[in-house]
This record gives sequence, structure tokens and C-alpha cells, in this order.
Amino acid sequence: MTERVDAAAPAAQAPAWIAGGGLLVIGIAVTVLLVAIAHSGGNWRGGAPAVAVDGDAFTPLRGRGHRDGRKFVLEATDGERLAVLSARVAPFAADGHPRVDFNLHSSDALPVELVFVWRTEERPNRNFSKRLSWTGTHIAPLELGPDDGWTGTITALALVARGALPRPLVLDSFSVPAVSVATVVGDIFQQWAAFIPIVAASVTLPFDDERSHYTTLLATVAAGALFAAALYWLFTRRTVPRDARVYWAIVIVGWLLLDMRFQIDLWRQLARTAAMFAGKTAEEKRLASDDHELYTLMKEVGAALPAPPVRIHFVADDQALRTRGSYFLYPQNVYYSSDKRARKPSPEELRSGDYVLLFLTSDLGYDSAAQALVWRDGRRKPAEQILLRPPGLVLVRVR
Repeated sequence: MTERVDAAAPAAQAPAWIAGGGLLVIGIAVTVLLVAIAHSGGNWRGGAPAVAVDGDAFTPLRGRGHRDGRKFVLEATDGERLAVLSARVAPFAADGHPRVDFNLHSSDALPVELVFVWRTEERPNRNFSKRLSWTGTHIAPLELGPDDGWTGTITALALVARGALPRPLVLDSFSVPAVSVATVVGDIFQQWAAFIPIVAASVTLPFDDERSHYTTLLATVAAGALFAAALYWLFTRRTVPRDARVYWAIVIVGWLLLDMRFQIDLWRQLARTAAMFAGKTAEEKRLASDDHELYTLMKEVGAALPAPPVRIHFVADDQALRTRGSYFLYPQNVYYSSDKRARKPSPEELRSGDYVLLFLTSDLGYDSAAQALVWRDGRRKPAEQILLRPPGLVLVRVR
């Protein structure tokens, strides 16, 4: 009498969690490989040489800023709300460099339009451009192609900012990474291992910075789990019944992988927060926070105001700026628009003795020569200037 061995279901003979975990690893590996092939154009060998330019290599043609080590800190746009940072690079071929990375960040996403501009050797008198987009506090990588004008030999590049800068913008570097399957795979794992700090938007979008990644860990694990389940079904198609524990193992191992990444990020955030705030007074904590410049500025405004309570109308185009700034002015009686689009007070709503704080706003201005608030439709209200701090902060008292 011989014992029957079913060789068609090797995974079913192993412990379920080992089989499920192993299949998930295979599924994730296949998913990463497919993503790498798609982004590298199937280039298995090394791509064209990468181009890298440090932030301090950029020169401000318009706007105001300074170099900080190997970085460039853009502090403000000019009177026309425009800043241009230019850099000359050793000529390189656009072909083979479909991705452009600006290592550019701020303490929060800024209400400015950022545009990447470049010139080619073939058409030296024309500027090509493409708009950049924010992902959290950083700029998403830019995918370029011939339809964008990204072709021929690149000879010069620039970064253009349009709008008011409520907070500094830090340019660490610009790079055009070499693109091959191996480099994309390496980049994917580096992106997953990178620390994603907790910011205000993390309450609803804890991993919002992943928008700039080749692929998110969540999407990769989900695709890998589907592939692993399909692979197990294929291996055991002649085995009835299949071991349902393997499917559960795939799901649980995938969930544990995602949760482990989240826990590691939380511990990193704890260490960062402790280094910034542990053992400090309330004032020192304010000065160590991301919005310390706004806090310092609002302290100046508060010192220029009489003892509370006085009515203050806080006017700013940026919602986060007026909301946070108003908080720093309490216990004064601060009025501000909580809507995304700022609502400006009308002349009739302003009383004699009211204070108006204008901070990086375009719809309401102050004429220092005539000593009057000026609305876009031409209406005016007499007011005297109390405090002026560039860029774009004016505190006035209504007469």
C-alpha cells in the first residue's frame, strides 16, 4: 500500500503564515519590478549620468533671499510678487532623463505658484516651462517628455515663484536622476524608508508626502497581496479544499508590514519632537516650532497694540496664515475670516479706534501718503500707520 502525496500544493503543506508571508514577498517584489520597468522605459542597464545642482548654485534674478551653506533660502518675492532663481548647468541630454527632482520645502505648503523653466541648445531664445505641485511640505517630482519641450540638450534652468511668500522657501538641490530599473528599485525602497514628519494635514493625510513617490507602500502591498492570492490559487488549483489560512496570512502579514512602517515613523517623530521641545519653557517651545517666524512677528504686532481688549481685523489671503496669526494675538478681540477665501471688512464695518492688520493681502491696501485704507473698488477709510514690517505687513488704526 503506497501513501499518496499531492506535489501540486507545496504551499499548503507548509505552515500557513510562512506560505502567506512568502507569497506576499514575491507579490511585492513583482509589483516593484513592474513599477521600475514602467518608470525606466525598460532600461535594465545604467541610465544616462545624473545631473545634480546644490541650492547655493542658484542666483536670484528677482526676489530676495540668501545662501545658507549649500542651500538657498528664498525669503520674499519682489514688488510684482515674482521671484526667479536661475542656475547654469553643464549641458546634458534630455533624452534618458524623464524625471526632474526639486528638493524644495517649507514649513507648510505655500500659496504660491512654482514653475520650472529651462532652455535648450537647439532653441536658445525660447523658455520652456512646466508647473510644479506641492505634496505636503515638499515639491513632487516632475515627469517630462518631448511634448513638454524636454528634448535636445539642456543648457540652463530656473525656478519661478509667483505670489506672496508668507514663509521662507528652502531650495536644497535640483537633480535629474539617472533612470534604470536598478536605480528606480533603489529609489522606491529609499522613499519607503524615508521619515515622513507629522504636520497639520497628517490628521487626515498621514502619508501625504507619498504622492511624489514612484509607488506608495500601501498600493504596493495591496497589489502584492492580490498577486500572492492569485499565485496561491494557481499553485493549488488541483487541491480541494484550499487552506483558507494562507489567504488570511497574506492579509495579516501585509497589514503588519504597513503598521510596522507607521510605528517606526511615530518613534522617529517622537525623537524629533523631544529634541525640539523637551525641557524648554513655553516661550522657548514657541521659538523652536515651525512657525516661530510668524510667532515672533505677531509678538511685535502685540507689543504695538494697547492693553486688551481692542478690536483687530486680521486680513490675509492665506487661510492658515490668518488663522494661526490670530491665535498668537489673543486675548485681543481678533476678527478674521475662517473661510478658505478671505472676506475683507467693508469701510462701514470699521469703527474709529479699530485696528486692521494687513498681512500679504492683495484686495485691501494702505496708502501711507494719504493715510487711508484702500479697497480695490476705490473706497477709502482714514487710518494711521502703527507698524510696518516687510514683506507685506502693515498695522493701522482706524480714525
